[in-house]
Amino acid sequence: MKEVLRRVREALKGLSRRFGILSLPVFFLALVFIDGAFRWVYAGAGGTRLLNAKTMLFTCSWALLVTALTGLLPRLGRGIAMGALGVFFGFLVILHGVMYNVFGHFFSFADMNFAGDGAKFFSWTYFQLPKKLYFFVLLFLLMVGAAMVLASGPRAQGKRLWVQRGCMALIAPVCIAAILLTHQKLMPRADVLTWDNRFDPNSDTEVYREFTDANRSMKLTGLYQYTARNFAVSFGIGTNARSAQELTDIFESRAQPAANEFSGSLKGKNLILVMLESIDTWLARPEYMPRFCEVIDGGVEFTDFYTPLFLSAGTFNTEIISQTGLVPPAAGMASSGYSTNAFPLSLASLFGDEGYNVNSFHPASPGIYSRGTVHTNLGFEKYHSYVDMGMDEYQLDSQMLRAFGDMTEGDSFYSYIITYSGHGPYTEEMGVIAGPHLEAAREAVNKSGITDTPENMEEYTRAVAHAMETDGFISGLMDRLEEEGLLEDTAVLFYADHYGKYMSDKEFLNRLKGVEPGTPELYRTPCVLAGGGLKALKVDKPASSLDIVPTIVDLYGLDAPMNYYAGESMFSPGEGLVPFPNNGWYDGDTYYSGEGSVQQSQRTAELKQRIEASMEAVRTDYFRDWEK
Repeated sequence: MKEVLRRVREALKGLSRRFGILSLPVFFLALVFIDGAFRWVYAGAGGTRLLNAKTMLFTCSWALLVTALTGLLPRLGRGIAMGALGVFFGFLVILHGVMYNVFGHFFSFADMNFAGDGAKFFSWTYFQLPKKLYFFVLLFLLMVGAAMVLASGPRAQGKRLWVQRGCMALIAPVCIAAILLTHQKLMPRADVLTWDNRFDPNSDTEVYREFTDANRSMKLTGLYQYTARNFAVSFGIGTNARSAQELTDIFESRAQPAANEFSGSLKGKNLILVMLESIDTWLARPEYMPRFCEVIDGGVEFTDFYTPLFLSAGTFNTEIISQTGLVPPAAGMASSGYSTNAFPLSLASLFGDEGYNVNSFHPASPGIYSRGTVHTNLGFEKYHSYVDMGMDEYQLDSQMLRAFGDMTEGDSFYSYIITYSGHGPYTEEMGVIAGPHLEAAREAVNKSGITDTPENMEEYTRAVAHAMETDGFISGLMDRLEEEGLLEDTAVLFYADHYGKYMSDKEFLNRLKGVEPGTPELYRTPCVLAGGGLKALKVDKPASSLDIVPTIVDLYGLDAPMNYYAGESMFSPGEGLVPFPNNGWYDGDTYYSGEGSVQQSQRTAELKQRIEASMEAVRTDYFRDWEK
């Protein structure tokens, strides 16, 4: 064995002596290769061509810059740098793939705000990536390894060494200049909407300036420029916040909505908001969730309701939107801000001002997404975790009913409940949830007529079992409210935190929902308002989670100026527009995300301004010194 190792070492030394000059070119080609291979694997993500002059200039300039800087290092340092960079970029490509697999978009440094909490729900199913991606990463690492071997040869001496270092020193600033010039070329010269220069969210300059659409930004810039610019945008480097007066002018420019037939109809009554974890339209079926479907049929159903995701932490995203009426910024803000910033227009604050008992309930510990401090900062008297609710098993929604007394305490109460059992992954590791309902779920799925691969059907069946556990909680909650004589004076709003994104096979998920990839229909989720003396009604107006708070404010006649919220009452007159990240919007018939009529461009600009102002208000703690 020792003799074999000795011969291998001698062979490697021979290669490094003869071909050592190729070390840097091989490393450069490896960097260019992994970028192109990665973007080719995900050619369907984003709307930019794979071979784009700007992308190639960014990629080649960055790869050459990194290679040149590496070439300036001494022999040992060069090998270490190549290995470290190879591992880093290989890991980054896999990370992008995992994020795309789970959330449908590539990794952003802004996601790190919630990385610790998200890691608690880790599953190996998230690594079911295209096999060719793993192959390309392995090939990339082999190329880097080859460059390291070649770099281990004898160091250049004398004049040759100085020529080599001189070339590297000259190449580096040229690459930096190329990167900066391409950056300036892509940045729009003015952010002004005119008749001749209409806002087009599909244009390269707008995509690059906003840099919130991770998929399109990646396809436009390549792996290396994406990493650099995403880091800067995520942490607010080089950006200027709007002043408080500018935000006030934007908010005040929106007209206060006129009253409608439902305005004030629930004034003085109790309210329970139930945010359903991952309960999607394909789960809200009578054979899977009979009681929830009864509630939908007998309540006020919002048939065209959507939950746009501005954060990768989907539950927290909708949690903040549906409690504050504001949009959480996708970048430039630490998660700790939600524990310290002022939210005087949150539902908890408004109901607290009216003398209601206001409490929140969720099985997760107070440390998950810092809910213990975030919820009290939003105005809740207390955040009740599984310990406070006396639950033996925090994953079972039905056990939350043990806290029913706390949920309905007082003459007037507002309780916010977040369920848990719908959470993925839908595998054996979540067997505590699926186990009690697995037999019933298999029977119901067998009768559904839905077929696919055994792996997909098993995951689907377990998802159904999770939904059955949540339905048990819904049934118990509604029964208890009726038994206690509270239902007539208590409105209950059920809505989902996000679509059922935990299915591993996204194509199968799209078939379950009957939607095309990339369409807003993916984000359509159940939403129904029941109890409170309300009669059955179907509201077809397009609406979203942004509209929840202004709807509640309108129904209960709460003292809050509606023009400061990002949405509007779902009962207000008008067509209804659903804003999506990256300046797209949906009017119930058409999803608009590119060039169109002057009127469509004006709507895009207005919604863009409204969403950005809302994000900026959260980011800058605008409401700290705000007065009604």
